[in-house]
Amino acid sequence: MPTSESSVPNATGPSAPDGSTFGIEEEFVLLEPDSLRPVARGGEALAALKPAFEAATTEFLASQLEIATGICRTGDEALGQLEAFRAALADVAAGLGVVAASTGTPYEVERAPEVTRAARYEHIRDDIAAMIDDHQVCGMHVHIGIADAAERVRVLNGLRAWMPMLTALAANSPFWHGEDTGFASWRTVVMRRWTTAGIPSPFADVDDYDHRIRDLVGIGATRDKPLVAWTLRLSHHLPTIELRFADAQLAAQDSVALALLCRRIVRGILHGVHRTDDVDGRFAPEVLDAAVWEAARHGLDSAVPDPVRGVMASVAEAVDSALGMRDDDDGCLAAVAGLLVRGTGADRQRAAHAERGIAGVRQCVTASVDGSAHRLAG
Repeated sequence: MPTSESSVPNATGPSAPDGSTFGIEEEFVLLEPDSLRPVARGGEALAALKPAFEAATTEFLASQLEIATGICRTGDEALGQLEAFRAALADVAAGLGVVAASTGTPYEVERAPEVTRAARYEHIRDDIAAMIDDHQVCGMHVHIGIADAAERVRVLNGLRAWMPMLTALAANSPFWHGEDTGFASWRTVVMRRWTTAGIPSPFADVDDYDHRIRDLVGIGATRDKPLVAWTLRLSHHLPTIELRFADAQLAAQDSVALALLCRRIVRGILHGVHRTDDVDGRFAPEVLDAAVWEAARHGLDSAVPDPVRGVMASVAEAVDSALGMRDDDDGCLAAVAGLLVRGTGADRQRAAHAERGIAGVRQCVTASVDGSAHRLAG
């Protein structure tokens, strides 16, 4: 959601090399078990989760919650934190008679969802008018720590052309109003409606970034800096780059795989592993925008930019280029290989629906939160 400041702690650490630390934010939605419609019980769930999970918060909609990891250096560290929260959330949801799901869009929705009771959220609801009916989405955000502001802007520029490939990998929102949208990531399409959306144009330097952010505040629904809803941006209060391309992921291991891949790309950019500098226009803004739409539509079957080779390529080829940017023994290769074997969340949701209809979708979107799929069968 583009509505609040990140709660990920300072992701650089006192002596961490640039690009070595990361944090993950995950958003969840509470659903009525039979219809899979959102239910406004987020505040009650949060009260039950505190104080064990101090980083947990409510979100824009009253049906949602969010968790942020601490500063992570390994995939196992992040996975442990995310899985612990998911298990606790599943137990709390069961006690409320609902289920907690990790998906970019719920299977079914209703008009005029209730927002969390806070003046800021109520203002945003009023600002976006009828958009509120469709803005029932959950995302997963990755923060990568880089201490120097100039380096953050340079890396942000280099990340722009990777957004289509990453969007394809993270697709997990195929259903809307109980129907298959034909898109792997319907959330990506919904997010394009915001006053600011998509991939920003390249930035000349830190001053250019800062003044463009300032100029956007006050236009349309952009009440403040956190509402600049680009798919990647600099954190407003942390020395991190924030990547916001991803749908909420079915499994915590999916989130970690994407975070490790983002970190590998960032470290490759820091060390100059690009055939071309994206700022030189090899992939023009309109090409990147079209490629994100393609990625949202077709997921792993998309053609996307490969910034290392400077060509359009399959998702698998672009992933290979990204993985080759570093040879660190950081668990990234195995994690991404596992994600590719499992397929995207959209692939898995569709397969579950083809097999068992709404019951299959229920099991798919909740079992990785709950950790015990048999409880959700039928």
